[in-house]
Formats: sequence, structure tokens, C-alpha cells
Amino acid sequence: MYRGDGCIHKFKYHGVEYNNIGVVEMSTEKELKVVYEDEDVVVIRAPDDRELEKLVINIIRRKGRPVTWRELRRELSGLAGEDRLRKILVNLIERDIVVEMIDGSFGLKGMEITYIPRRFKKRVRPLVPSKFRVKWGPVIEATGSISAAILYLREVKLRERKAVN
Repeated sequence: MYRGDGCIHKFKYHGVEYNNIGVVEMSTEKELKVVYEDEDVVVIRAPDDRELEKLVINIIRRKGRPVTWRELRRELSGLAGEDRLRKILVNLIERDIVVEMIDGSFGLKGMEITYIPRRFKKRVRPLVPSKFRVKWGPVIEATGSISAAILYLREVKLRERKAVN
């Protein structure tokens, strides 16, 4: 539904609202300032760094679980490039608002307690290695590798869930 005019166009497909910049959930768009709107076109102002931080936090909060880099990129495509998104995530991690999980996903502080890590084919290097080492270093050292630590944490968390149920 992209018309090539550089504007955001809304459309509905199977009951889900989309727009041509890749934002699947309209709540992201509603958080941004609308510059112009008529029945065919909605023009919004790109978010500054502070607004982008709020958007990232709200996306994670809305999902209710840690999100992957790919999910964040998909939600914010057309609003922020990869470098800018990486800069925002590093800033949030350094301020202890967001935690980089052992499997590379990003969650709000406290989500790591109940999160069961997912196994990915490729684990990229952490965004903030010093914070990552402090948080996950002992588990990685005890198990020998990040992959082994992910498997260990999965087993522990799944056992805890079975014990509660």
C-alpha cells in the first residue's frame, strides 16, 4: 500500500491495522506528533532521542516480554535507523532501564527474573559488554559458553515453572 509519496498511509489487513512504514501497532504512531492528517494521508514528525527512548520502553512494556533486535527494528522501521536505535538501546542499558538478556533480547529491568531464554542460531556480541559481563558473566563462566549458559538457564526456569504448577 506504499504510494511512493513519502507519507504514511493506513490500511487494514485481516483485522490488523498497518501503515506503510512497518509499524504494526497503531499505538506507536499515536505517541508521535501528527503534523498533518486528512482522509488519505497522515504525516507525523520523526521522534527525537527522548521520544524514541519512550517508544522503545513502551514497545517492550506492551509486548510484556523481552523483544529481539529484529522485532524492535520492525516496529521502528521508517522512524529510526539501526545506528540510532543501537545508540538508544546502549543509553537505556547504561542507565539500567533496559536489560540485555543472555540470548540477546532486550527487556525492562526485572524481566530477567522470570524470562526463559530463547535459543538463537547466532548470538551477536552484547551492546554494552561491561554490563553484560556483570549480569551474566558468572553463569557463562560456570557453564563454559553463552550457548551452554542459555541451555542451563532454560532448564532451571522450566523446572521452576513446573514446580509452581
